[in-house]
Amino acid sequence: MTQFPFYPPDVRNRLERAAAEYTYVQDEPTPWTPLRHDLAHCRASLVSTAGLRLKTGAPFQADRATGSAEARELSMYVAAADVAFDFAGFDPRAAQSDLNVVAPADRLKDLVDRGVIGGVGDTFFSFYGRSNRISDLRASAAEVARRLRQDLEVDVAFVVPASFECNQSAGLVARELEAGGLSTVTLSTVREVTEQVRVPRPLFINFPFGRTLGPAHAVALQRSIVDDLVAALKAMDRPGRLKNLPYVWEGTLE
Repeated sequence: MTQFPFYPPDVRNRLERAAAEYTYVQDEPTPWTPLRHDLAHCRASLVSTAGLRLKTGAPFQADRATGSAEARELSMYVAAADVAFDFAGFDPRAAQSDLNVVAPADRLKDLVDRGVIGGVGDTFFSFYGRSNRISDLRASAAEVARRLRQDLEVDVAFVVPASFECNQSAGLVARELEAGGLSTVTLSTVREVTEQVRVPRPLFINFPFGRTLGPAHAVALQRSIVDDLVAALKAMDRPGRLKNLPYVWEGTLE
């Protein structure tokens, strides 16, 4: 399966080269938290690495080279019109129209309505896409794990990247959440990154950056992808290989 087939040849070649040259030495065991309950009795939340914040809030304090290790807390009921996109590593147009393509809060609420999960936390978290200060990122993710587990009483976290660099941040965050007592499932849009970071429960989807769950307002597709994430939470009983999802990008990038 070729990665990045939806981009023009020059962009595709650049991304393929970056993926082939990517190196991350992960020398720690992969953390693992089994599901505490049947999913129908679990509370879930969402973690994005799209650099989302409220427009009324302060911008991420990000350095051009190293990014930011900060996380921001947003309501599960926030409107896309009220969200700012501080990280410039992806095209935000689809998410500006439908936040669910990078932060599928509505799809998690659908799961509650369908009785698949027991409930959702009142808020979710977004990290900045680029974060090369690894120790700071891990500390920030550990605090988010504490907040999710202790304050929001969340059992499960869905982790969603938005850009090439987001895949590393999302994977490292997922590891810290898992170490902090949450069962996680993580989407990936760059295989090499996710495999080398050694994410606990990873699923690869070959979609463009900024459209991790498909085109804006493709509700049926978003629900299908989230159902696959749920299935992985139920089926995976130990860290394993990256699973490929079967979806083929059929949208445009306009």
